[in-house]
Amino acid sequence: MAFLKLYGERNTNTNYLTKIIELNLNVEQLEGTLPKRKTRLYKNKNWLKKEAVIDEYFDINFNKNLGWKHSKVLDRECLLSYDIVNDNEILFVTVTKNPYSWLLSLYRNPYHQYYKNKPRSFYEFLTTEWKTVSRENVNCSSLVSPVDLWNIKNRSYINKGGMRFINLITEDMFRSPKLIVDTIFSGMSSIEKKTFDFVNFNKSTKDKNKDGDFYRKYYLDEIWKKDLNKQSIEYINSRLDYGLMEYFGYDIL
Repeated sequence: MAFLKLYGERNTNTNYLTKIIELNLNVEQLEGTLPKRKTRLYKNKNWLKKEAVIDEYFDINFNKNLGWKHSKVLDRECLLSYDIVNDNEILFVTVTKNPYSWLLSLYRNPYHQYYKNKPRSFYEFLTTEWKTVSRENVNCSSLVSPVDLWNIKNRSYINKGGMRFINLITEDMFRSPKLIVDTIFSGMSSIEKKTFDFVNFNKSTKDKNKDGDFYRKYYLDEIWKKDLNKQSIEYINSRLDYGLMEYFGYDIL
């Protein structure tokens, strides 16, 4: 059988990508989030138990779905140890976002962080340790900074020699979502198109007050830069993996 497996950090627009794939292509996507039918498993539980339930689900089902969509991707040898990889045709698609704009998004929406005292500024957020969840596969309970999270996750997306990996960037989704779909379509011979004409999804998957035009302008015109100050930029740059910046075509600020 043929499957598509999507990986991308929080706030990289993976929900939007999933939508346009569903609208335009006939391909089965391996699950990367807890199925809605399973949310009853953590109903009425506190946040710690809720996270444990989701961690356990992806641990138990890793051999069927290859993990949480926001997780670090296993190395090539580990992936090839799973029957689902060896017995099927799988196209891996990863999404990377400019680290500066991504960190601002993560600051606004710090998913899975249950702060006792929420950071009061972007710089404080950058210098506050990031608590990981087990299903992230980073093999440690916390990172010195969320900048390290960007380095670790995006480093895991590359150098998978001999495997079908397409490394996308969020900004290209806004430049030409049709080209993104065509790239995925060309990545595996068994994928079929649902329609001749590209079908876009112009609604926000999270904020009903924002649409595709808002995000397109925000990211492509780099409006997010106004929220960065010199101190924050210098700290980010002190921890960034410059090799990854070059690989994904991003400039150092």
